[in-house]
Amino acid sequence: MTPSTSYLRLTRLNDDNKEKHDVLRRVVSLEAASYPLEEGATESMLRFRLENAHPFFLLAYLSPTSENSELLVGFVTGTLTTRTALDEASMTGHEPNGSVLCIHSVVIDPAFRRMGLGTRMVQQYTATMWESQVQVKRILLLAKAPLIQFYVTCGFIVKSLSPIVHGQDPWFELELDCEAARRPVILQIDAFTSEAFHGIPVAVVLLSSTAYHKDGASTWMQRVAMETTVSDTAFVAPVNDSFKTKEGVVEYHLRSFTPGLEVERNGHATLSAALALLDLKRVTTSQTLCFHTSSNLLVCRFETQRDTQRDTHRVLVMMNFPEVSLNITDSTPSDWKHVASALNVSPSDIVDIKHVTTDLLVHVTPETFVTLAPDLKQLDQLDLRCLTVTANVPQDNPSSGGEGGDIYSRSFAPQASKATQDCTSTRASQALGSYWTSKLTKTRIKVQHVSSTIHPRSITFALLSPPGESKQEMLIQAEGIVMRRGTLASSP
Repeated sequence: MTPSTSYLRLTRLNDDNKEKHDVLRRVVSLEAASYPLEEGATESMLRFRLENAHPFFLLAYLSPTSENSELLVGFVTGTLTTRTALDEASMTGHEPNGSVLCIHSVVIDPAFRRMGLGTRMVQQYTATMWESQVQVKRILLLAKAPLIQFYVTCGFIVKSLSPIVHGQDPWFELELDCEAARRPVILQIDAFTSEAFHGIPVAVVLLSSTAYHKDGASTWMQRVAMETTVSDTAFVAPVNDSFKTKEGVVEYHLRSFTPGLEVERNGHATLSAALALLDLKRVTTSQTLCFHTSSNLLVCRFETQRDTQRDTHRVLVMMNFPEVSLNITDSTPSDWKHVASALNVSPSDIVDIKHVTTDLLVHVTPETFVTLAPDLKQLDQLDLRCLTVTANVPQDNPSSGGEGGDIYSRSFAPQASKATQDCTSTRASQALGSYWTSKLTKTRIKVQHVSSTIHPRSITFALLSPPGESKQEMLIQAEGIVMRRGTLASSP
């Protein structure tokens, strides 16, 4: 069992009497192996905490693939107090109405130490507490000097030297502010690029499950999206607050908003949310990330590649979008006339036009695409959800940015916002994949999506059609970079 590729699950003890006996025996053994005799909790103390403060007594199970082979490798115990600082009284009892959580034992099996499990366990424990135990305002613990850096890494700060005498060495009091931790974390991701100030800027807000489902959350999310000044803002929250993982699957809720409305099937919001959770260490590259939206389940997987030019590793996200029906039909002569006028090109510059439900896909020559200067006022008047202009990349002329590619793409959304705001669309990307796969006879198409907004941005992603699968199913492989991290003062 390799901890870096295994899954740590924190949970309470169930009500099975036999399991309680076996678990308590294992807990007592681990406690004795972790603390000197004069510092460790006795069996009676552990039993008291388990029976009277069970919501704050979490067990850590390690599993390589499934719950059937789980091993109890650690635990964290705590009790509540109404006192503001740690003293002998606050450390010995449990006050259910208390707002301060005192952590007593943080234990990892000696055979599994120095593998990162302790950090994962403490971070999951504290996150579970501030997300699900809303009465807890602060978490306090005592630590000796050698362990201070460990707890600082887990989010604690050092308050003072503790007056408590427990054993031979001095103790330091550390604190984690749960009220501050509950403030939503916000990140800005440049999606579909490996370079700063390119791609699509997307904001991602991490919420607790409680905040995500709270009455009025939708209105709050829309207001935040109006404030972020980017085209899309994604909101994510764990499906469960206990950080349970089963067979390497991590599940989150996902909603996406533009400044004006909520949108579905948003590729750059999905990509950005995956990269944000990876940055926040809520998921690892070896795990599968599933996003639950109001209508679909979006599956993301990570792939790490070596970047020899920059002597670093790059992380790609493979997004699997569910099958969608694309009604692609031919255009009429009048379409060519109106589209040519709106794009400010000659009808002879257009190779083909396809209707894709309420979208339009316009294939132009490569020379026309590079010099495209559309009439934005006419584009605004088109009765379309999205208009996508595309062209093949000439073999002897690499795409902008020197990254190469198979096709060019540029999109406008007259109905969603002013057409002067270049956009991307998951459905438009699916149409590109369906249209070009047969023409290029490839199952992998690299797209250079071009934007001409105030800050020109190039966007690179790959459309993949699984061999033997329906062409309507789309895999998008792309990357992005974190540009900004912060917190919001407001929450739902």
